[in-house]
Amino acid sequence: MGPRRVSTTSNASGSWLLDEQCDAKRAGIWPNVAAPNPIPALSPVLWYDFADESTVGVLESGEIAQVTDKGSRGWTLTKSATGPYPYYVTGINGLKCLDWGISPDHDNFLYNSSGTPTSIGEVYVVVDAAFGGNATNFAGLLTRHNGVLDWYVLAAGQGLTQQSTYIDELFINGGTSNKFSAGLFGSPSIDNPAILCLKNSSGIAFVTDSGFQIGNDRNFSYLNRGWSGLIGEYVIFPSVLGPTDRDAVQAWLAAKWGITLEGQGNG
Repeated sequence: MGPRRVSTTSNASGSWLLDEQCDAKRAGIWPNVAAPNPIPALSPVLWYDFADESTVGVLESGEIAQVTDKGSRGWTLTKSATGPYPYYVTGINGLKCLDWGISPDHDNFLYNSSGTPTSIGEVYVVVDAAFGGNATNFAGLLTRHNGVLDWYVLAAGQGLTQQSTYIDELFINGGTSNKFSAGLFGSPSIDNPAILCLKNSSGIAFVTDSGFQIGNDRNFSYLNRGWSGLIGEYVIFPSVLGPTDRDAVQAWLAAKWGITLEGQGNG
């Protein structure tokens, strides 16, 4: 009869052989949203979960006014003075998320300007970009706020880079191939729903002392360098995770956002 293909204990997309499920469960990476969420126990320093409507303040226009941090730092993000994006929409596989529009030529962002030094070791971002295969420079995925010669992520055309060597590894959908300098628009593409894992290969965290900003590049001098598309969630840890914890976080996010991790659904 052959092995059974069942998926009764997971919301993961694709078909799984029964023995594949058993192996994944033993490894602790079977993506089951009914299982306990591993993220709170790992103490993220910043955590912006746009699917959690209780954390998002929305204006009558549908624009985001502010977002509450679920992490330990407690940095509320506030909408910049310019607009009109981002809007709060049902977007990534039926969950609520931020919509920055289809053009990067906007000047708005969400930010917290705290000067409290905060370590950043490993970053997860759920995105669905709208660049159409060609990101503009400095596209505002995440930066410090109001900093000129400091860290920023997603720059240099189609690749991912920053001012210094704070982050030099990018993994997409649980893959093991570093996409950091190779660009973001090959396979898999972030023009589809994707989970980005960002970290430093040295394992050393860096410190931001000028807050945190998403949606546009750094400070008020850098305009029209905005994110294009949807953003669903940021989870930021103060140090680099071990492989078991990393697998657990990515499996949870994949199940929650309906994203297939690399290697899933091939049976």
